[in-house]
Amino acid sequence: MGIETVIDALAGPDVLARERALKAIPGSDSLGELSALIRNPTGFFHERFAKHGRVFRTRLMVGNVFMIGAEANRTIMVTRRHEFGFGLGYEQTNVKNVFAGSIMLQDGEEHARTRGILTPAVGRLAVRESGGPVQQIWRDRLAYGASQETVDAYDFARLSTFKVAANTLTGLELGPEADAFEPLLETIIQGIMAPLPYRFPFGAVDRAMNARDRVIEMMAPRIAAARAGTPQGLVGQLAHHVEPDGTRLSVEEIANHLILLFWAGYDTTASSSTWMLHRLARRPDWQRRLRDEFAKLEPNDLNTLETGKGFPQLEWFLYEIERHTPSVLFFPRVALQDIEFDGYVIPEGTPVFYSPYMSHRDPGSFENPNSFDPDRWDNSRGEKKARTSDLVGFGGGPRICLGKAFAKLQLKIMLYELLTRYRLEPDERVPFTVRGLPVHHPVNSKIRIVPLAS
Repeated sequence: MGIETVIDALAGPDVLARERALKAIPGSDSLGELSALIRNPTGFFHERFAKHGRVFRTRLMVGNVFMIGAEANRTIMVTRRHEFGFGLGYEQTNVKNVFAGSIMLQDGEEHARTRGILTPAVGRLAVRESGGPVQQIWRDRLAYGASQETVDAYDFARLSTFKVAANTLTGLELGPEADAFEPLLETIIQGIMAPLPYRFPFGAVDRAMNARDRVIEMMAPRIAAARAGTPQGLVGQLAHHVEPDGTRLSVEEIANHLILLFWAGYDTTASSSTWMLHRLARRPDWQRRLRDEFAKLEPNDLNTLETGKGFPQLEWFLYEIERHTPSVLFFPRVALQDIEFDGYVIPEGTPVFYSPYMSHRDPGSFENPNSFDPDRWDNSRGEKKARTSDLVGFGGGPRICLGKAFAKLQLKIMLYELLTRYRLEPDERVPFTVRGLPVHHPVNSKIRIVPLAS
């Protein structure tokens, strides 16, 4: 009797049935799959999509399944979302270590409760409270960039969005003290994005958890001050939140919410704004088109800018950045039961991933998907117009990104401040590359920020 026969005999019929179902899905069980993903993330998706189609299995530490395309995304996030565990998906990542008990690890009533706390607080981050400060930060940062011969697009955007998150998103008004927070928050992000979800001394996760504790300690007096004052900004809203039983959120709970929202609203927005700088530097035609559109706006009318009414090309450009270069390439879920999809059965307990990147490159949803073409969103294209419902850069359904409105507001303000004062030029002396993980962004994309008057 062969060893495989012995293992099958010991496994039992249920285990064997699940293994057979998983094996029926095209793909690979090779231990080299994870290294292939890390080595060339975007190439990983293109190769497997071309070979296997919209459903394929792979092995990232354990066997898992990717579901690609608009129908897969609707299934996971909307029509059959209760068959997929969101929190269980993130339990396979370092979120479980760095943010134990956070909304990222919650499902059902627990998630509904936490989202009910965060939604009103984050919802206040509109023009009324945050537009002016965001505008001033980007105005100052662009003036600094224009004083340099060149800037690295990612480094410039990352520090800019960090300042926005530290001073406006959280409402902590860190000012110069933000410099003390930056390395700690970067350490936290590196720990969350580490490839292995384990904590060991002096490793990335261990450093992240220690950094988180230090940030909580530094935030505590500001949270206490916010509780004693009026409920301004995100920290003020959370500090004044009262539960139905009359209790308030603890300082640690508030700090953890703030750090999590900071991570979600900083690193991904840094990616998007970097791609905008990179793309516009190489597309003077789109610089002109957006600049001409901004010329119709009354000076500093951020309320109209936020709505997007009367600025169709701005909306098209934002949609295409989200489609063509989403900040995060894939997101996790877990099958809560045996799931039939596209002729396959995904066994209960299987990690399942959806991919904004590959779904946005699916020719079944988008014509010429690998080309950057904001005009694909133009209504005049009729039936050939791309569908915004097929975009999942911010997720979708009831768990769509809490900070989507704030992120889009910041990106619009950035473009307004940039293109009404400056033009961009690429520095082609340095070849750029693209990094897919942990966030998707160009590397060594050098640009010049040149005043329009020069």
